[in-house]
Amino acid sequence: MTSTPVLEVALFTVKPACITRMPQLRDALRQTLKDFPGVLSYHALQAHPGSDQFADLVRWDSLTHAKAAQQAFEQGDPRFLPYMQAIERLDFMGHYECPDEF
Repeated sequence: MTSTPVLEVALFTVKPACITRMPQLRDALRQTLKDFPGVLSYHALQAHPGSDQFADLVRWDSLTHAKAAQQAFEQGDPRFLPYMQAIERLDFMGHYECPDEF
């Protein structure tokens, strides 16, 4: 049985003091995600320069792998701590079937 890839969508608000640090924090997040099996791609978005509204799109090879990383994040895995500390509020988090390349 093969797994269907999923797209993880996270929409969040960043603390004002952390907005300018997001490029470095996202580089670190990209490296952290490499520790988790199943990552196919990572896209980091910002509403517009200077905005506190961000989105992360991660394409995973399966919902199982996506949920494992989500659980590590939610349980305070120290590898995610700098990123977590920059987030003021998680506005939305969801997973969607994404069989085609995103």
